[in-house]
Amino acid sequence: MQERSLSGVEPVKKAGLTEILVSRILGLVTAGNLKAGDHLPSERSLAESFQVSRPTVREAVRALAVLGVLEIRHGGGIVVSQLSAADLLKPLTFFLTLQNTEVDKLYEARELIEGDIAARATVNASAEDVAFLERLIAAQEAATETPVQYREVDTAFHRRLAELADNEFLARTAESLNILGLEFRKVASETAGVISGSIADHRAIVQALREKNAEAARAAMAAHMRNVLRSTRESMKAGGRA
Repeated sequence: MQERSLSGVEPVKKAGLTEILVSRILGLVTAGNLKAGDHLPSERSLAESFQVSRPTVREAVRALAVLGVLEIRHGGGIVVSQLSAADLLKPLTFFLTLQNTEVDKLYEARELIEGDIAARATVNASAEDVAFLERLIAAQEAATETPVQYREVDTAFHRRLAELADNEFLARTAESLNILGLEFRKVASETAGVISGSIADHRAIVQALREKNAEAARAAMAAHMRNVLRSTRESMKAGGRA
């Protein structure tokens, strides 16, 4: 499908550029000027159309991707996603994406939400589900020397727990928080010590699921989030970010 032309758009004012650009693009989607499957113009073309910088375009596109409105395809440009109610958690996702999120508050939210997800997952997790999670942990152990691969498996582990919780809004919220957490966490997850600690945490969570112990699962996840926050804080401090 060819890129959609954005003729007639107004230049974006200087104050709050990213937020305004997000609203403008979302408005085009809401009005039907951009439909599911449409390809947006290139980053350069968007910058010229709205008279903003390319970094502003990049940040707005990233925000809309976290929201689920846009999909960034490697080698395939920017595409409007198929939208559903679960994707449009506007107030939460826009706030988290467009503000300078404080890492402590981010992980406080993750502790509450993912703790509840882990507790709910104990109700639905079958022996096969537990075995699947154990295979993911084994894949994490095999990826301790390749942090990028480890992070992918780690994301899959948390995603599967969210699926077992059987609440699409909780799952979508947890996914958005995890994406934002990765922005802070990339340096921390490069170290073998941090990775091995997270794997141990995951084993405790899975053990609670095996025992159908909701409160133990909640506590194990809460401890995991606190450990993640501590290692993330340490890496940020070492890098001069906090």
